[in-house]
Amino acid sequence: MISNSKTIYTRALLFVLAVTFTQYALAQKKIAVENSVFWEVTGNGLSQPSYLFGTFHLLSHRYVDSLTNVTNKFTTAKTIVSELLIDSTMTMKMMASAQMKGTTLNKLLTPEQFKQTNDWLHELSGYDLTMFNGMNPMTIEILLMTMMQQKYFPLDPGQDVVMDLYFQQRGTRDKKQVIGLETFDEQTHAIFGQFTYERQAQLLTTAVKKRNTAEEELRNMNRFYREGNLGKLEALMYDEMYTAAETAVMLDNRNKKWMQQLPGLFKQQPTFVAVGAMHLAGENGLVTLLRKEGYTVKPIQTK
Repeated sequence: MISNSKTIYTRALLFVLAVTFTQYALAQKKIAVENSVFWEVTGNGLSQPSYLFGTFHLLSHRYVDSLTNVTNKFTTAKTIVSELLIDSTMTMKMMASAQMKGTTLNKLLTPEQFKQTNDWLHELSGYDLTMFNGMNPMTIEILLMTMMQQKYFPLDPGQDVVMDLYFQQRGTRDKKQVIGLETFDEQTHAIFGQFTYERQAQLLTTAVKKRNTAEEELRNMNRFYREGNLGKLEALMYDEMYTAAETAVMLDNRNKKWMQQLPGLFKQQPTFVAVGAMHLAGENGLVTLLRKEGYTVKPIQTK
């Protein structure tokens, strides 16, 4: 049973550590960005267009395959860009990054908070929180989110590949250049490292308190993503409790760092960038940042 719990945990982290939580993107200032998850990048000296595609990290490659214009443009690209490259060392790295030192969940949470979290986890998965007692609270929040998605929008572990990993695998298969914009350590710092264990526990308990509305929010999130409605995704999650400084680490600073790489990649050859959809939105989103650099970035149809 322990090995099964590790399999579930690893799958959850593969879904999410490859990209940042959708909710992390939403404490930024609003700016008028059109509603689309697919964008064409031209101008500023580019001889051929490149593309930005906003992913939803818990959806299957089969959804991607239904987006005919996305897959057609993917074939024209010579370079495929993801947030993070997933390789054979990822599982052990993820397990290590999630382990706490010097404390456990039952010490960070009150008995009531531990029970409430355990009850929700058990309801969603059949597993008890004691099996994950050494893992940090943010990992538990990720696990709960992933289990909810699996309950209401299930993937077949024998057939489905989450879309971010799928783009990487297909790019490798098609002999394209496949690169990641950041390292594992950089991404896990944004998700885990910047938060104290106490702050993570606060965020987890807040999420658990909202469990009665979680299903509706999840269904709306899936629907708004499929509609390509970035504005409604932002509005849905705008009440998250991350501070401006936390959001800067989780989102804004990462986007700005990626902007040090993307123009050079676009100039070299046609590039297909697949990153979390909320990285495209807002004042510090990639669409706005590219436009400020002189590129023409226009929304295009996914089908």
